[in-house]
Amino acid sequence: MSSIFEIRQVYDFDVYASALLGTNFNNVTILAIMDRSTAEREIDVQAMHAQIYPLLPANTAPNDPDGYDYVKIKTVSGETTILGLPWIKTDTIALVEARTIVATFGNAKASDVARIRDMCSQNGFSLVSVVVT
Repeated sequence: MSSIFEIRQVYDFDVYASALLGTNFNNVTILAIMDRSTAEREIDVQAMHAQIYPLLPANTAPNDPDGYDYVKIKTVSGETTILGLPWIKTDTIALVEARTIVATFGNAKASDVARIRDMCSQNGFSLVSVVVT
């Protein structure tokens, strides 16, 4: 099996056949890495391979859906799908390493909470909690 992905980790990546597969592969969770027979339980592997293989870079090997692995993913919307590993642009794969940051604002007042929330929101951070001590 491939070691490009780790199960239960979150990744961003692009695919070659975005017109067929879609484009929203950000913050996807890897649920499983599988062979063709396992993937076949959820998708028509032969039909997908036939549609997608002509859209892959020249000399992509193998031209055989039995010859490569598949990855089951869950999107941020909760949907699951299966992709053949050759369908994914490997140079775009990025592990998403989200962490929780705890910030302390000294010399602040309880009335500053709204300003702090606004400041975070305006800069693209989703504020989970504010504790006033």
